[in-house]
Amino acid sequence: MSDRIVVFGAGALSLGFFGPELHREYRLTFLDTQLKEDFVARAAKSGAYTANIAGSVIEPVEVRGVDAFRLDRPEQDRDIRARIAEARIFFTAVGIRNLDAALGYLDERLQGRRDDLYILCAENGEGVAERWRARFPANIRLCDTVMGRMCRLEEHPAPDYSPVDPQLPWGVVGEDLKDMPLSAEHRNPEVFHSPAFLFCSPEEFHARERVKLFAHNGLHFYVAALGALRGVERFSDLAGDSAVVAAARALLDEEIAPALWKDCAHHLGRAEFDRYIRRLPDRLFSPTLRDHVARGIRGVADKFADNERVMGGLRLLLANGVQPRRYNDLLAAGLAVAERQTSPQAARDICNRLPDEVRKDVEARWRALAASR
Repeated sequence: MSDRIVVFGAGALSLGFFGPELHREYRLTFLDTQLKEDFVARAAKSGAYTANIAGSVIEPVEVRGVDAFRLDRPEQDRDIRARIAEARIFFTAVGIRNLDAALGYLDERLQGRRDDLYILCAENGEGVAERWRARFPANIRLCDTVMGRMCRLEEHPAPDYSPVDPQLPWGVVGEDLKDMPLSAEHRNPEVFHSPAFLFCSPEEFHARERVKLFAHNGLHFYVAALGALRGVERFSDLAGDSAVVAAARALLDEEIAPALWKDCAHHLGRAEFDRYIRRLPDRLFSPTLRDHVARGIRGVADKFADNERVMGGLRLLLANGVQPRRYNDLLAAGLAVAERQTSPQAARDICNRLPDEVRKDVEARWRALAASR
């Protein structure tokens, strides 16, 4: 048995977070489809790629010891099965719509394994893989994760970023954030022997999971929606917009953070939670990450799912006695984007799912936004 990790999905998170943080301790196998055929071909040949870490400066990092295969090429199935047989850690980073396919694929190929195996699901949302837990035997643990590092793909990396490979025209960028929290119930030093894995109590892990989803992902969506309505391309372009910066800070400080503290964030401790909240807007507006507004509103209807950042964040506020005033601006901005991205009727259907106590106010703000554009 080798120290190998198999990663489903060769997207921004996999290449910008898992690779740079884990390649020193593990060999990494990336699995994808025709959508990433250029990366798969180059990584299979060179055994390496480059990621850009965006901190105070942009630092290119060469990720070594990798290989890659296509899930949609039957002739590669034998090699994929061999890599799966060597691995005890599996990541899924395929998006919620493709998660069932990835887990079903693993379920079939892990039949007969008796050693302790860990499937780490990096998709956003609470309980995204819950219904699969009973389908796997006890030795295969389906683990929730908190993937806090923002990562993105860059279509035109020059001159600031290095390409993912000298022969490919695109790059990958990730912010300078290290830890991958996991619940201590999954601690196994023989398997998890990278300092990137941060084990914490189940209570603290649950808090980190909710803080990331409702503070980070929720605020990311709000700022992206405001940027889209202003016709702005990147988060960093909004850093000088005092109205957007003030709205983001006020939503976080006045509503989301108090609700999270009452709900679960006290398990992190006051100092750590306050530090996280204080730093979050600057991370979003980072001049080196330069995140895309389009990434923040991609699949906007999915972000209004019951277990996702928008509706879940609203329930968080209401359950913890926080009146959603500024949060109603988030909802209105999201509906305005949904109306553009999908259809007026689809946005109306989302609005009709809102609780009675907020729907009328949100609809008025939504219409006011539409009238002002």
